[in-house]
Amino acid sequence: MLTLCESLQKSTSNFSSCVETENGAQMRTMCVYPSFEPVFVYIVKLGDGFIVHDAGETVAVIMAHGQSGDTAKKIIKSECKRYGLSFGKRRISLKIEAIDWLETAIVSVANTCAMSARNALKENSKKTEQALAENLYQLLEPSLPKGAITKGFPYKGASGRRYKFDLAVQSRSGITLIETVTAHAISVNSKYVALADVPHDAQVNKIVAHNNDLSAEDILLLQNVATVAGPDGVHKLLTRNVQ
Repeated sequence: MLTLCESLQKSTSNFSSCVETENGAQMRTMCVYPSFEPVFVYIVKLGDGFIVHDAGETVAVIMAHGQSGDTAKKIIKSECKRYGLSFGKRRISLKIEAIDWLETAIVSVANTCAMSARNALKENSKKTEQALAENLYQLLEPSLPKGAITKGFPYKGASGRRYKFDLAVQSRSGITLIETVTAHAISVNSKYVALADVPHDAQVNKIVAHNNDLSAEDILLLQNVATVAGPDGVHKLLTRNVQ
C-alpha cells in the first residue's frame, strides 16, 4: 500500500519533495516568502478529498517581520477572501473533494501565503518609512526657511507616471526630493524606481534617507539614482545647501 507521500507524488509531478510530518504531508512549492524562504504546504487526507494548509507558518513569518498577531490575521483574512481560501486556527487552508484538484490547491495556498507575507512586509515598511519621514520633517523644519519643506510632494516622472515623494525642500536654486527607505527589498526597489524616473535636471536634487540600517549593497544600488544619507547627513546637506 502506498504511503500518503507516494500517492501524492504520483499526482503532483510538479512538486518534487514530500515529507511525512505531524501536520500532514509536507510539500515544498515554487513560491517564496519575502525572505526568499520557500513556502511549504501540508496535505491531509479527508475521506476521498484533501485539506491543503500552511500549518500556521505564514502567521509566524509575518510576526517575525515585526507585525502583531492581529495585524497578521487581518492581512491573511483579506487575501484568503480574495482567493476563496479559509483561515482559522492560524492556518491558511483549502479543502478539495478529489485528487484531480490537488495541484491547483497547492498553488492557491502557496500563492496566498506568499502574497500575505509580502503585503504584511510592505505595510510594515510603509509605516517605518512614514515614521522616518516625520522625524526628518521635525528635524529639518526649524532649520529651513518658512514653508520650504513639504510632505507628500507630487512629482511627474519622465515616464509620465506620477509619484508622491515623502518630502521635498524648495529653494531659489531648485528642489530636493527626499525618499525614506527601510532595509527591505520591497522598500529599496520601489524607491529606486521612483527616483530613477525623475528626469535629469540640474535644479533637481535627490536624496534617499535611511536609519543607518541599509546594507552596503543597497547603498551602492541607491547611490546610482540619489545621494544616500542618514538623518544627520540629510540635515547637514540641506542646511548647507538650502538658503
